[in-house]
Amino acid sequence: MAGHKLTIAYDGAAFNGWQRQAGHPSIQQTVEEVIARIWNRPISIEGSGRTDTGVHAVGQVAGFTAPRKLAAPVLLRALNDHLPFAIRVTKAEFLEPSFHARFDVREKTYEYRVHNAPFSDPFLVDRVWHLPMPLDFAAMEAAAAHLRGEHDFAAMASNAGYARTTTVRTISELAISRRGPLVLFRVTADGFLYHMVRNIVGALTRVGRGKLSPADFGKIVRAGKRTAAPASAPAMGLYLMKVGYYPKPVRLQRAKNRRDPTWLPEPDADDAE
Repeated sequence: MAGHKLTIAYDGAAFNGWQRQAGHPSIQQTVEEVIARIWNRPISIEGSGRTDTGVHAVGQVAGFTAPRKLAAPVLLRALNDHLPFAIRVTKAEFLEPSFHARFDVREKTYEYRVHNAPFSDPFLVDRVWHLPMPLDFAAMEAAAAHLRGEHDFAAMASNAGYARTTTVRTISELAISRRGPLVLFRVTADGFLYHMVRNIVGALTRVGRGKLSPADFGKIVRAGKRTAAPASAPAMGLYLMKVGYYPKPVRLQRAKNRRDPTWLPEPDADDAE
């Protein structure tokens, strides 16, 4: 069996999220159907994580094993010739069969895009969150300082319908920048809780609008209660940009650990946005 790794970009507005679900179009199901045509057999793929309805991706990663390899250019052409235009496979690689797109993740990077202009742009519908009011960058930066590093992010996590063993995560990058009318929030972490990025952006923009002080935002984070935090930002502005993986020797050891009957998934491996 050959291990395959795909890097996938998609327009999330056209699908009911990444995860396969009966009666609703999903990215996972759509890609699996094309892969089944190529190998003439059902093949399941595993994504690096689940993205919700309306969330986009530039660098989602999916892994699967297949009976034989196809040359990367041939596989790319076969996939993209049959996938809808809202999904593109941008890269195909061959890795060890034990590679796991979800359990071997070391870090992820998300970007949230806010269209900060007086009027909305019809060409950016379902691509950004439009906020017409001015945003105070200095205040948002001061608030963001409470998030960088290792913290308990319970206040920034929505209820995903499953129990968590820990809400501690490490944010290695949280950058706020402006590109024309777009305000970009870029977040890299070793794992994300459900709606964590959207909740962070919802809170930071409230600080930027003068509705919440940076000091009070810090108190909300430390209190660890989601009910005290501002509302979440909508899905349409969120993009999964990049997924980073452990090097091969570490992946092989992790695969060996997974064969142990007492093995349990790490808490960071079950995130969703």
